[in-house]
Amino acid sequence: MGHGGRARASQWLGFIRAAREEGLIDGIGLSNVSRRQLLRAVAQAEIVCVQNLFNLADQRSRDVLTECEARHIAFVPFCPLGWPGEVRRRLLADPVLAALAARLGATPVQVALAWLLHLAPNILLIPGTRTRAHLAENLGAADVRLDDAARAELTRHFPAAKEAAP
Repeated sequence: MGHGGRARASQWLGFIRAAREEGLIDGIGLSNVSRRQLLRAVAQAEIVCVQNLFNLADQRSRDVLTECEARHIAFVPFCPLGWPGEVRRRLLADPVLAALAARLGATPVQVALAWLLHLAPNILLIPGTRTRAHLAENLGAADVRLDDAARAELTRHFPAAKEAAP
């Protein structure tokens, strides 16, 4: 983002901060931000939540998640099961994920969501749900216990992206 973009972002944050101070909004959340953008924002306002693309197959925002965890900012993974369509189908049909799910008595969806829940205490999940059956499956992720072997297998098979520069 060039200097003009930073000025516009700073001005926007000023407007949002004023709206919060007037009681028009409860908290300030950000979406699709880099760690650098998050750091600029927290220097200007109290940020309560960040929503970025993040799932087993796409962990490029891990540095943002880590920064949010350190600052006690909620992190909402956008597309927690991968982009809808082929990307999601490939992730959920992955043989390693399927075998691990079978071993744990869970579904691949539940294991992918449980991995996110176990990753950091500040993660809040809002997976898309179109049916009551999907809702029940998603809720079941909270009961899935990933043992050390399961976490190690997921880490080996779905390595985190290299951390972005600050």
